[in-house]
Amino acid sequence: MAIGKKTGGRKKGTPNKDNPLKGKIRTHSEDYFERKPRKDPETGEEYEASDFDMDMALLSPADRVSAELKLLKFHMPEMKAVEMDMTVSDVPESLEEKLARLAGEG
Repeated sequence: MAIGKKTGGRKKGTPNKDNPLKGKIRTHSEDYFERKPRKDPETGEEYEASDFDMDMALLSPADRVSAELKLLKFHMPEMKAVEMDMTVSDVPESLEEKLARLAGEG
């Protein structure tokens, strides 16, 4: 294998093969979130709502919040905890010590 030289695989710029299953899944997802005309069976009132809206309305408030939090993971990056070592190796002089040194007293 030559270092720095491409010796196999696809040529640069070659598009990926079409995946028909991917298209079906995308269409299903879009349909799930698309608003459709509906009629309330009890009152006969007409309104628009997606299947997603209908499913969310059937959930308890706690389950609705849980579902929303899970969906947010697809739209917002998750914040990661950062570890820091706060150990101080050299203790700097205090303000009083600095002022004394600058004034020529120390």
